[in-house]
Amino acid sequence: MTRALTLAVLGLLWSLPALGQETKVTLAVLGFTADAKQMLVQLEDDNIGTNLRLYDVASGQPAKKSALIPFQRGESQKVIQATRKKFKIVDPGLEDTLYPLDAKDAEKSLSFFGLMAARDRFVLAVTDRQKLGKIADIEVRHDEGSDTWAKVALKTLYWTTDRKWLVAVVTQKLKADGLLTEVDELHALAFQVGAIRWVEPEPPAKPTDGDAKAKD
Repeated sequence: MTRALTLAVLGLLWSLPALGQETKVTLAVLGFTADAKQMLVQLEDDNIGTNLRLYDVASGQPAKKSALIPFQRGESQKVIQATRKKFKIVDPGLEDTLYPLDAKDAEKSLSFFGLMAARDRFVLAVTDRQKLGKIADIEVRHDEGSDTWAKVALKTLYWTTDRKWLVAVVTQKLKADGLLTEVDELHALAFQVGAIRWVEPEPPAKPTDGDAKAKD
């Protein structure tokens, strides 16, 4: 059964005032441990700079005793390599919004996308080019002091190499009281094709007596 796990990344940014007129946090997954229980995440924050941090996938929280590891652009390769080794990040994973169903036929694949089902609900969806399916519902952020809701978009997907886990990067952009907050969130799911909730087509409407008379 597919199990959605929302990772609470920098949740305080939604409850505390921004330090400036704009706050932007971008996230990227740099790899997974062999058992896919933990992953290394790169965070770029306008206020605290660029950092690495280890996350537990199952709990959706930073790993125990895992602190932010800051680094500068010029030393990124060295720091990332050392951190991968420290936390045993042996699976580099892959970034892809497609899921191949047949290795010999590129046309046979699943394509993932996001859509707004309601102003307070964003859906991670999928299509096989013939029908639509749903993977997970994602709560939309909002300003409690007004009726303003965030604009949400699916940024990208990261997978473990065996394609058993996917991590969706969803960007929520909220403007309230003159402050713009644009934050990436990570939503991890144990993925199985058989667990996709496909949308059943509506049956054709039955003709009414009025329809029959109109034909006459």
